[in-house]
Amino acid sequence: MFSHKEEYALNKLLPEYVSLYHIELNSGKYEILRMVSNTNARLIAEQARTIPAFDEYAQQYAEAFILKEDREEFLDWHLCKNMKKRLLENEKITYHYHSVSREGKDSYYEAYAVKEKTDDQTFQIFLGYRNIDSILYKERSIQQKLQEALEQAKLSNEIITAIAKSYQYISQIDIPADTFEEIINRDKTHLNFIRTGILSVNNKRVCRQDVAEEYQEAFLKFTDITTLPERMKSEESLDLEYRMKDGSWHKMCLIEKKRDENGCLTHALCAIRSISDTKKREQDLMYQVAEAKKDAALKSSFLSNMSHDIRTPMNGILGMLDLAERYPDDQEMQKRCRDKVRESSRYLVALVNDILDMNKLESETEVKQNIPFDLAELLSKANSSREKMAADKLIDYVVDWKRSGIKYRYLIGNPLYVERILTIIADNAVKFTNAGGQIQVWCEEKTADDSHVTYQFGCSDTGIGMSEEFVKRAFDMFSQENETSRSKYEGSGLGLAIAKKIADKLGGTIEIQSQKEKGTTVLITLPFKIGERIETEKPYVRGEVSLEGLRVLVAEDNELNMEIARYMLEENGMQVECAVDGMDAVKKFQNSEPGYYDVICMDIMMPNLNGWDAARKIRTMKRADAEKIPIIAMSANTFIEDIIKSRISGMDQHVAKPLDMNQLRNVLQECVKKHT
Repeated sequence: MFSHKEEYALNKLLPEYVSLYHIELNSGKYEILRMVSNTNARLIAEQARTIPAFDEYAQQYAEAFILKEDREEFLDWHLCKNMKKRLLENEKITYHYHSVSREGKDSYYEAYAVKEKTDDQTFQIFLGYRNIDSILYKERSIQQKLQEALEQAKLSNEIITAIAKSYQYISQIDIPADTFEEIINRDKTHLNFIRTGILSVNNKRVCRQDVAEEYQEAFLKFTDITTLPERMKSEESLDLEYRMKDGSWHKMCLIEKKRDENGCLTHALCAIRSISDTKKREQDLMYQVAEAKKDAALKSSFLSNMSHDIRTPMNGILGMLDLAERYPDDQEMQKRCRDKVRESSRYLVALVNDILDMNKLESETEVKQNIPFDLAELLSKANSSREKMAADKLIDYVVDWKRSGIKYRYLIGNPLYVERILTIIADNAVKFTNAGGQIQVWCEEKTADDSHVTYQFGCSDTGIGMSEEFVKRAFDMFSQENETSRSKYEGSGLGLAIAKKIADKLGGTIEIQSQKEKGTTVLITLPFKIGERIETEKPYVRGEVSLEGLRVLVAEDNELNMEIARYMLEENGMQVECAVDGMDAVKKFQNSEPGYYDVICMDIMMPNLNGWDAARKIRTMKRADAEKIPIIAMSANTFIEDIIKSRISGMDQHVAKPLDMNQLRNVLQECVKKHT
C-alpha cells in the first residue's frame, strides 16, 4: 500500500504516462501500476506475466521494439543496477528513446525514474513512460523555424563578412523607411560618414561635401532610393566608380539583401571600397600602351633612319669604288676616291658604335662608379683632341680656366662615361659651328661636402643653334632639326640621346639652352665621390718616341684582321710576330727571353683563351718584364664596360676596330713612353 503522498503523486503521473512501474532495484522485482492499451509495452506485459525480473522484461522489450543500433544504450539505462547507481547521485533521471511498432510505426518516449523508498534493505522507485511525439513535433517545428532564422542570419553575416574582405565601408539600407545604418567602416579618412540616419538626406550631403564635381550628378542618380527597386528588379547588384574631391577613387556597390513576397527590393547593402591603386594601375597601363605605341613609332622611325644612314655611306663607298675603276690611271681621282671611301667608312663605323652604345645603355641597369681618376687629366685629354678638330675647321676653341675652379681634382666615379659625354657634346659643338666661330668649355664646382662634390661641365658655341621647339625633343633618338642636317653634318642623331642616357646613369642632369643661328650652350651636372691623390706619370707628348725596330707580338684569330694589323705596324718600322689566339700569345711570351717583346697587341674575342684572360696570365708571370710590357687591346667591342674590363685585366689601352693608323701610332707611342 502507498502512503497518501505517494497516491497523490501517482494520480498526478497516471494521466500523463502510458505505463507506470514500481520496481525494487536490488531484487529486480516489479509491479505494473498502469498500462495503456494499444502500446508496445502492453504487448510485452501480456506476454511477460511470468517474467520475474525487470532486466529480463526490458531485454524482451528492446529485442521487440528497439532498433539494433540503439539496444545497447537502451539496456544500459534500464538495467536495475545502472538505474540504482544513477539514482544514488540524483533524485530523478530521464531517458529519451525511439521505439518502432511491429507495424513499423515510429514513436518517441520519455522514461522517467524517481526514488520512492530507500533503506539498507530496499531501493524502490517509480518508473513511468510517456509518449513525446507531439512535444517533439512542436520542438522540431520551433527548431526548424529557429534554424531557418539562424541560417538566414548566418547567410546575411557570411555575405557581410565576404564583402568586408574587399570593401572598407558597409551599411544596410531600409528602402521603404529611407534609412541606413553603418555596419563596418575601416576608412575613416576618406569615408567619414555618420553612422545612421535618413538615406536620401545623407546622400545629398556626402555628394555635395566629398564627391568631385564632375561625378556628383552620376552619384546622385546612382544613390536615388526612389528608383532603386525598379533598377534592381532583375539585378542582384549595381556599382559605380567615382572620384572624391581629395583625389581618391572609390567604387560603390548596392547589393540585394531582402525582397518582399512580390519580389520587390526592400533592403539592400551599400558597400564602398577604395580603387585608387586600381586606377593608378589602369593609368600606368594606359601610359605603357602609349609608350609602346611611341616605341613602335620610334622603331619604325629607327628603321627608316637606319636605312637612310647606312645606305648613304654605303652608296658613297660603292660609288667611289666604281669611279676609281673607271679612272685607273688618274692618280688625283684615285686619291679622292680613297679619301671618300675612308670618310664614309669612318662615318659607318661611328654610326654602328652609336647604335651599340645606345643599346648597351638601354639594357644596363646600373654602371660602375667606383673608379678613381684625375679630373684635370681627363679634361686635358678630352679637350686636346677637340682643339685639333676645331683648328682644322678654323674654329676658336677656348678652355675657360678662369671660370673653371677644380678644387677636388682626384675623384671616384666612371671616368670613361664622363669622357664619353664630354666628347659627344664637344664633337657636336665643332660639327655645328662654322669657320670663324668660337667654342668655349669650362668646369665649375656647384656643391661639395666632406665626401662628395658636384661639378657642372659647360660647352657653349656660336654655331647654327636650335629652335625652341626642337630643344624639347633634342634628346630623342635620331632627332635632327631638318632632314638636310643628317647629310650636311654627318650625324646619326644619336649623340645627344646617348649623352642623356649617360647623364641619367651617372645620377646627373643635362640641359640645353639654344637659339637659332646664335648658338648653343649645354650644361652637364654630375656628382662624384671625393678620392685620394693619384700618382700619375709624367705627361706624354706625342711624337717624341720612335717606334722604329720595336718587336710587337700580335694575337689575332682572324686572318684578314691579322694582315691589316701587321701591315700597319710594319709600315711604321716595327717587327711583327703573330699568335693565333690568347693561349698561343701566352706561350710565345712565356718561352721568350725577358725584354724580347716590346709591345703586345691583343684581340679580345679569341678561341681557347680570350684577350682579357691572356693579359691576366701574362701579368702574373714571375719575370721582370711581365708587369711593365705594354699590352694594347684591339677589339670591335668598344662599350665602356669592355674598356673597363680591359683595364682591370691589366691592359694599358683599348683601340677600336677597324684600326686607325694614326690612333694606333699615338697609343703605341704613349704606352712605350709610359713603360720606359
